[in-house]
Amino acid sequence: MARTKQYVVYTREFVKGNVRSKVGVFIDEAKNATDKQGNISGGVLKYKNLAMTRPTPTKKLIDAGYDFNVRVLTTTDLESAQALRNATVSLLDSAGKTVINNHVAVAV
Repeated sequence: MARTKQYVVYTREFVKGNVRSKVGVFIDEAKNATDKQGNISGGVLKYKNLAMTRPTPTKKLIDAGYDFNVRVLTTTDLESAQALRNATVSLLDSAGKTVINNHVAVAV
């Protein structure tokens, strides 16, 4: 059985102020989310997200002073990660949350 590259599905949840209902669902390579002990860590993901420089909806909210929490959902292969992201975006949308990266979701 061949080894497949692992991906992490996680959310960025803005928790205070006017952006309380804004959530982003993202996929990243698992190797980018591991701490020094090799465990998947939401803190590592948050630190990398805070350090990003390209203009994104999350970057705009961070620059405006809003804080967010990172919640790791799962680690899996790319196909399953995309299916989970799409299902999560759909669920959040139906729950009335504003999904900040809704345009990246692929219809299931």
